[in-house]
Amino acid sequence: MSAVAGRGARAGGETPVLRSKELPPGGLREVRIGSRRVLLARLRSGEVVAAEALCPHEGTPLAEGTIRGEAVDCPTHHYLFDLRTGQNLYPYPIYPEWKRKEVGDLSLAIYPCREDGGWIRVSPGPERRSSASAFPLRPSSST
Repeated sequence: MSAVAGRGARAGGETPVLRSKELPPGGLREVRIGSRRVLLARLRSGEVVAAEALCPHEGTPLAEGTIRGEAVDCPTHHYLFDLRTGQNLYPYPIYPEWKRKEVGDLSLAIYPCREDGGWIRVSPGPERRSSASAFPLRPSSST
């Protein structure tokens, strides 16, 4: 179930999307900012992070997944994404070169967010998207 941001954007383009108390440590929640689906997660440390809400592999809602350390585990095929960087931690790093080329970039967009006045506030545009180049393809040795 997703929450829809109920208040307008503030200075700096941030939108209050969810009351802080509604996201417990280890919690995942999908919210909408306009038509954009955003995943909120509160890491066990208490830090709140925001990322793209759907798994780039097959579009599964990541709010149905599980936090593992500082990553979200997709419930469909257990793709694991670092919630601070968006980088795919598994299985992309272990794929052979041909599979990496086949699936393309499997990273999440990360959104700037912060807590203020009892609200979690998210900026509308992604701050960064991890690049698959974090795991560079090795040239084939076809000799």
